[in-house]
This record gives sequence, C-alpha cells and structure tokens, in this order.
Amino acid sequence: MATTMKLRIAVAALALLMGGVMTSFAKGGATMPAKRKILVVYYSKTGNTEKVAKDVAAKLNADIEKITDLTDRSGVMGYLRGGRDAMKKRPTEIGPLQKNPADYDITVIGTPVWGWNMTPAVRAYITKTKGQLKEVAFFTTAGGTKAEKIVPSMEELSGKKAYAWIGFVGGDLKNAKKYDEKVNDFATALAGQGTYLP
Repeated sequence: MATTMKLRIAVAALALLMGGVMTSFAKGGATMPAKRKILVVYYSKTGNTEKVAKDVAAKLNADIEKITDLTDRSGVMGYLRGGRDAMKKRPTEIGPLQKNPADYDITVIGTPVWGWNMTPAVRAYITKTKGQLKEVAFFTTAGGTKAEKIVPSMEELSGKKAYAWIGFVGGDLKNAKKYDEKVNDFATALAGQGTYLP
C-alpha cells in the first residue's frame, strides 16, 4: 500500500515537472534541443534576420552560420543594386562556408526579402549547397511581403519541400509577445513534426 502511494506521488511529481518544462518552453524561457541535428544559416544586412536566426538556434541548441555577401551593398546605390539583383534572380559571390549542410539533418535558411525575392546571397548559398541539403526549412523577414510569396521559389531552387517555414513581417520584431510566440512556434515545429506556419 505504501509502495503504491509512493509510486503515485512520484508519477504525479514527474507529470508536474514535465508540464512545467513545456510551459516554460512555450513562454520562451527554456531551451528544447531538437531530436535532429540542425544548422541555421542566414544572411542579414540590417540585423533583423540575424536576430531571428540566433534566437531560433538558441532554442534548439543548433549550429549557426552567417552568409557573407562579397558584393558591396553599402549606401543607397548598394541598396538599389541589391534590390535589382534580387528581382532579376542573380546570385552573388559569397564568402567561404564553415559548415557543411550534409552533416545536418535539417538546414534552416533565413533571408530578408529584397524586391519580392530572396536575397542574392541566399540564392547563391542554396545554389551552391543544394546537393548537400537533406531537409530544409525557411524563414523570411520583410517589411510587408509574406513568406508564402517567397518560400515556393526557395523550395524550387533547393529541390526540397520545406519541412517547416515561417515569416516575420512589419512589426513582428517590435512586438515582443508576438515575436516570442512565432519563434517558439517555429522552433517547436523544427524540434518535432514539421508544419507550415503563417
């Protein structure tokens, strides 16, 4: 009788503990290591895409790599050239890569939206590594263009259907609660069963 009671107490305590862990993760307070080995790759000019990449990688204890665009994108002319190259779907020259996506189960690729397209640097990365990608996931940051307008072209270029995807638009990064919820949703999808996210 005493043994049975102790067992019930232990089970209840474990359930409470697990519930606390999941609640903490849902609120952005805990790290949930993914079951699969994940690489987060991104290009960022203003820092928005970098913020998302680092936060998602931290949630999953994932490795991370920043893509370097070797073309000068500084100033007004650099900005205009970047938009033009993106619209014309021109890849750019990128710096040496430190991580091999073939070593990872999922490669998460993040891009700002330029001229209603992925950036030239991300286009170059996908083109260069498409034969090494096992599974892919995508995220975008933009002033107004939604991810569903960009993801199909990233899927087509990589030759892979996205395991999961999400977009951050407008004030998503300025609204802390909404931002945390979206990062958590994306990380949860990557850690568990892939899903398409708004």
